Amino acid sequence: MVFSVLCQLQGGCMGCCGNNFGTVKQIKEAIWKNTAEFTSLEPVSDAEFKRFRDRCYISDLRHGVCRNLIDDGKLGCPLHPSNHDGQDLRENHCDISYLCKTAKEFALWGKVKQDKFIVFISKKKLDNINYSLQMDKSSLLEEFES
Repeated sequence: MVFSVLCQLQGGCMGCCGNNFGTVKQIKEAIWKNTAEFTSLEPVSDAEFKRFRDRCYISDLRHGVCRNLIDDGKLGCPLHPSNHDGQDLRENHCDISYLCKTAKEFALWGKVKQDKFIVFISKKKLDNINYSLQMDKSSLLEEFES
């Protein structure tokens, strides 16, 4: 399982949960619809979570957003292994080994530089969607490094 502390900053990052994202308004609408579909199913068992996962084809995105991305206080995937005692229900559906360029670079830095980057991000006061879009485009990394 691939993970970076950056994935949980600013209310959760969704940068790896889609591609060719629409506008912020479209992204919010997509997440709202995904969350409503998830809530209506009320999955408990692994089979029910997989039924939620498989309700649409892998490449059938809403405005670029994966249909499994929901908002339950933080942006995230209900199929993520952190929600299933380490079992990754995203397998064979998502690129579970993907890390954005920013997270890969961040992992190579020493603790002092990592802490400075986290402070840099915090000072931006970005909402989770704008944070995600900037992480996806590597613009926060580029600004920090310049």
